[in-house]
Order: sequence, then C-alpha cells, then structure tokens
Amino acid sequence: MKEMGTGGDSLSVKRVFIADDHNIVREGLQLLFSTSPFQVIGEASDGETALYKILTEFPDVAILDLNMPEMDGIEVTKRIKEKAPEIKVIILTIYTEEKFLVESMLAGADGYVLKTINKNELFFGIEEVCRGQKYIDGNLMQRAFFQVIRGEQKKDSVLTERELDVLKLMARGKTNKEISSELYIGSDTVKEYVTAIMKKLDSKNRTDAVAKAIRNQIIL
Repeated sequence: MKEMGTGGDSLSVKRVFIADDHNIVREGLQLLFSTSPFQVIGEASDGETALYKILTEFPDVAILDLNMPEMDGIEVTKRIKEKAPEIKVIILTIYTEEKFLVESMLAGADGYVLKTINKNELFFGIEEVCRGQKYIDGNLMQRAFFQVIRGEQKKDSVLTERELDVLKLMARGKTNKEISSELYIGSDTVKEYVTAIMKKLDSKNRTDAVAKAIRNQIIL
C-alpha cells in the first residue's frame, strides 16, 4: 500500500480520487487538478465502483457526488469510514438543503462543498481536511451567518459544556437511554438537557437541533 500523505505534512502531494456520474464534471475536475498541487489517481461514475477503487488505491482525499448510480455518496462515505477512516471524504454537490449536509457529516464526511465553489476555495478545503479539520462551503456558512445577524439565533443560545456533550451524542444517533449510560446521568436529566438544547437552538426536534449545530459549526 502506498504511504498516505495525510496529516500535517503540507509538502507531500495530496492524492485525490473523483467520483461523479457526469462525465463533464469529472473531466472538469481533472483539468482543474492538472494545474494544482494535487494528483488525481482515479475516478468513477458510480458509487460501487468508486468504493472498490478508493479502498484499493487509498487516496488521501475522495471527492464524491451525492447522487450516483448503484450507491449514493452518503453510503459510500459510510463504508469508506468503516474500512479506512484515514481517507478524507469531501462531498461535492449541487444540494444546498440542510438535511443533505447533516446526513453527509453524520456519515463521516470531512467536507461538504457546492459545485459552485471556486478553484481556490476547493483547494483550501482539501488542505483543511488533510490537516484534520472539517470544511463546509463558504456559501453555506455565509447563510448561517446572516441568520445569526437577522436574529434567528437567540442571544441565550450558548450551550454549556454538558449540553455540548449531550448534543454530540445526539448527533451520533444515540437515544436518551444510551446518552444516560455514556454520560452517567439520569434519563430525566438527559431529557432536561435535550429540551434546553432544542430551546437554545430554536429547534422543533432533535434532528433539527443537530442540523443547526452542524451548520453553525457548534459541533463538527
């Protein structure tokens, strides 16, 4: 297996794999990377082929479309992270809806960017995930910022350390009982924390709370 270039080594060439069911997108990315510090080592037009090649060739970064035949980008992400968590995954998509961002991040994606992203931002995002950071498209973050200044986030929305612990477990799909067991607190206490979190994040339910937390980078 070829030695990976991930981590803090900014001098190593980052090896990239592209998966998208549109030829023109793959060709465009190939052209884009041809004048970049990144090396494209493979591509695929469907999810099953992408998964096989990625787990065979071990790129530093896999760039995946959400909508692909055979297996979608979220499922491919899950399976990559199960087998080779060291491989970074960036979802490259047209979808701006919050639910797709949340599902992608919960599946283990390291980045989520839109196909309207410019070259420099994409390259920066790749470098960020290779350094172990999460990267969300600036346009999505800008939307969250404007929601804040319009007052859609309440002034009392700062979560306590314990509420953050509960929220992170909620994001992993844990039930109240499982959260109670992991944090060694009573079920009634967990319910109180969940209620407080939803109130502070102005959320209708647990999924909405997790979505807002990820979108606003309260948790990653």
